[in-house]
Amino acid sequence: MLDARKTKTYNEAKIVSIIGPGTHVQGEITSKGTIRIEGEVSGRVQCEDSIVVQETGKVKAELVAGQVIVSGEVQGNIIAHERIEITASGKVIGDLCAPRVSFTGELFEGKCTMKAPGQAALQPAKA
Repeated sequence: MLDARKTKTYNEAKIVSIIGPGTHVQGEITSKGTIRIEGEVSGRVQCEDSIVVQETGKVKAELVAGQVIVSGEVQGNIIAHERIEITASGKVIGDLCAPRVSFTGELFEGKCTMKAPGQAALQPAKA
């Protein structure tokens, strides 16, 4: 049965923050709007809308957002409340968790867990 609750619409084109080429950010980033990563990021990125990793982007961080689109390189887990897309040039080493996952990328090494909207979260490994 379909959930009748109103869902949030994510907009990867409405960018509010850009981490440009030649820029390296280390630490925790939080944003209400879309973040586009063209440079390097290490740490953790949390966003209420979308995270877009461009082809020049290199990320060593956990990514948490409504949706995540990867065209560059990500080393770290990705959690999305709506969807994860790894484009043809995308490379991901880490676990994915989202209700919908689209993959045409060059490389994916990790596990993929698909859960209903609102339940997307990685569970710790059982001993």
